[in-house]
Amino acid sequence: MKKTNKKSIGFVFLHGAGLGAWIWEEVISKLDYPCLAIDFPGRGKHKDIVTKDLSLNKYVESILPDIDKFSPEKFVVVAHSISGNIALEIARLRQNRIGGFVAVSAAIPPANSSYISSLPIITNMFLRLIFTLVGTRPPESAIRNGLCNDLSEKQASEVISRFVPESKRLYTDKLNTKDIPVNSLYIRLEKDKSFSEVIQNNMIQNLHAKQIIDFDSGHLPMLSKPVELAQILNNFAVQINELEDN
Repeated sequence: MKKTNKKSIGFVFLHGAGLGAWIWEEVISKLDYPCLAIDFPGRGKHKDIVTKDLSLNKYVESILPDIDKFSPEKFVVVAHSISGNIALEIARLRQNRIGGFVAVSAAIPPANSSYISSLPIITNMFLRLIFTLVGTRPPESAIRNGLCNDLSEKQASEVISRFVPESKRLYTDKLNTKDIPVNSLYIRLEKDKSFSEVIQNNMIQNLHAKQIIDFDSGHLPMLSKPVELAQILNNFAVQINELEDN
């Protein structure tokens, strides 16, 4: 956790499928606010929690204690990819502390729907087939082409070597929430080979995002362009603080 004495708002970072809190390290080093990057089950401090058949609710329950210990009065939740599901549940359960919501090419299903049900029908069917045949760890070539298309070879190798399979239920369990967070920002990634522009636009509509920023990056901008992403987040925090002061 990065600690500063600036203002009473902080950032809570959630990573995408297969990844970990480590992906946010460079971004956090450039931010002016307290930060908490959380590991999901199966890695980091939660490595002893087996992800196989773990429900979406169990994912959420595993990280709530970390959030409850985070000292700022309000926080901006920053969700990447599949963690949009988890972020929406956190926003529901801790709505009194949510100052803002940032979706970085994140999954934002409609109310009371699952991630997989929010995808185009062909993509939905393809993913279900893949889960049945090989589980939730894609082949190395798919990770490299889908997640790492604009990363260095060193970065791509780290993503591949540290990839942790998720529970299928993270993709298929329905959300419990109907609430859409206010003060929302969607960062649409223009070179994303994992979430197409069509999928991202659907997620933007589901979020009813107040702001949209187009970002020249593949699926992992926190690794490819951490300085530029941090600047967007610092600016967003300034806006949230101004809203809180009014």
